[in-house]
Amino acid sequence: MIQEVSDDEVQGLAYTNSHLLATRPFRGPQCLMHWIALPFVARRFRSLKRKGLLLGVQIHTVKLPFGLCGCQEENTKGNFGEIEEDSCEQNCRNAIENSNVNIQLEMPLPTSSIVVSVDEWQTVNSGRDEIGKWLLNSDNLEFIDQIGPNSFKGVHKGKRVGIEKLKGCDKGNSYEFELRKDLLELMTCGHKNILQFYGICVDENHGLCVVTKLMEGGSVNELMLKNKKLQTKEIVRIATDVAEGIKFMNDHGVAYTDLNTQRIMLDRHGNACLGDMGIVTACKSMGEAMEYETDGYRWLAPEIIAGDPENITETWMSNAYSFGMVVWEMVTGEAAYAAYSPVQAAVGIAACGLRPEIPKDCPQLLKSLMTKCWNNSPSKRPKFSEILSILLRPSNNINR
Repeated sequence: MIQEVSDDEVQGLAYTNSHLLATRPFRGPQCLMHWIALPFVARRFRSLKRKGLLLGVQIHTVKLPFGLCGCQEENTKGNFGEIEEDSCEQNCRNAIENSNVNIQLEMPLPTSSIVVSVDEWQTVNSGRDEIGKWLLNSDNLEFIDQIGPNSFKGVHKGKRVGIEKLKGCDKGNSYEFELRKDLLELMTCGHKNILQFYGICVDENHGLCVVTKLMEGGSVNELMLKNKKLQTKEIVRIATDVAEGIKFMNDHGVAYTDLNTQRIMLDRHGNACLGDMGIVTACKSMGEAMEYETDGYRWLAPEIIAGDPENITETWMSNAYSFGMVVWEMVTGEAAYAAYSPVQAAVGIAACGLRPEIPKDCPQLLKSLMTKCWNNSPSKRPKFSEILSILLRPSNNINR
């Protein structure tokens, strides 16, 4: 029996029988529903709170970060649309692609951040010297079309750019934000599979904005909404681009955060790159809850779901798991775990080995790759060098 527990601190579902949770694998809705229907003894959650904010709940050894319970508003992304690429930009893009293998960054990458303080009149009070050339003059930035709640197409000094407003850093508010130096190195090195960062702008009307290269093809998620299922050669090409970008990051000691189809961006030719990885973030007070998208659990590795939401960090191993989920969604054209509630799916993934069912007509190359990426033991998942060798193997008989 499942019992809903309610008190002044938290609401939710609680399960015991930790042996079953730790060992029973589930592959489909029927299996998980059968598991949920079994007689369990319900007890109260342990609430993880700080300053009145719910960070998550703990079910024995499984911690569900706040937001996986459906209490975080879903983030929406806009479509950057079809924009013609001029010959200058095309030549620049080709040059970057040709020189991609020669990109070298000084190791180790810096681990610190630049903290900048802005007052309610959108005047930078501190950190201006440290942020240097990356602070763009708002007079040179033109907002053209709004393409999402916080997204715009724009122009900066004659160059078409993508503009993203940061939540909580608006006109009329004072705030602090930080710019990560390691991500700054990665997003400005010219790697073709990592979104190019141009700078930040503190605009008197729009507040704090992140300015990047304009990705005319939108996200992979938007492409899937248009075309539903992608062709195998297109899946392999996008997956290869993504793997190249993540391998480069991992080789420099950085893991990508929240890899999913909404964060993989496409240019007008269909080439993929990793979208903004949180290079600029609003500073949060101690104990403030980290944000999760409502459906973010679909791509998260079991160890990330089960970890302490205050301290858990992504690794190349969790990146490999999320990569497998991205491939599955491109193969099926569907959202994973659509039949489950967020709590059911999160518990199933973290404690029961729940994985999506791979279609029977899926090419063996991709089926084998997904299975390896979803290994419940993080250290047994393939590194991205191995993933690339699989995708680029001449014997896979897929026309890229």
